[in-house]
Amino acid sequence: MVIVRFFLWVGLSAVIPVWVSADGPNRHNVDFSGSWELDYQLSDHPSEKIRYLYIQARAQAKRAAERAQNSGRYVDPRILNVQSVVGLGRLTEKIAQATVLTITQKDDHIVINRNDDFALVCDFGEMGWKENTIGIEGCIWDEDQLAFQVALPDGLSVYQQFSIAADRSRINVATTVNVSGVSYPFTLNRVYMPFQPGEGLYECTYTIANQTSCTLSGRNE
Repeated sequence: MVIVRFFLWVGLSAVIPVWVSADGPNRHNVDFSGSWELDYQLSDHPSEKIRYLYIQARAQAKRAAERAQNSGRYVDPRILNVQSVVGLGRLTEKIAQATVLTITQKDDHIVINRNDDFALVCDFGEMGWKENTIGIEGCIWDEDQLAFQVALPDGLSVYQQFSIAADRSRINVATTVNVSGVSYPFTLNRVYMPFQPGEGLYECTYTIANQTSCTLSGRNE
């Protein structure tokens, strides 16, 4: 049955609801349950990573253009589309923006609630990738990691991989977004630490200037 919902931010305001189904038991006895908050220091800084990949893409495009000019060989236009790296990075940042995860896990399913209004739900009794009118969707166990994927017909795919430390000290969520027309995917790693609800969470956002603005209980810090 359909049980996972993504809200993917496309452009400035378009939201696409996607549902995912899954199949297979939790053979690894991995327990993600609990309340988890984002650790900004241990997580990838979106603006820094976008800037780094932009520089790398520009250098790659320059080398490709020089080789093409010298040899007359065909160059895949995706390599030269440097600005698309920035757009892909911003899309990944939006998809991975949750600062709090509240996870409920039972023997037969898991529910991952996120504070920015969408949840992932996986039924361990029905795991695997399935095709429907939306595209290809699913959730699977990859060793001891739980992975969710949505692949849309227009070439957009989102792959989110959850892993937890053996001592349950942290959860890592790796979000990889790939779009046809961009030469390589963009991956953002977010690290979440356990906390007790009611402790008073900091809500932080990054600015383009590489600065961080945080609030606690709705107040600027």
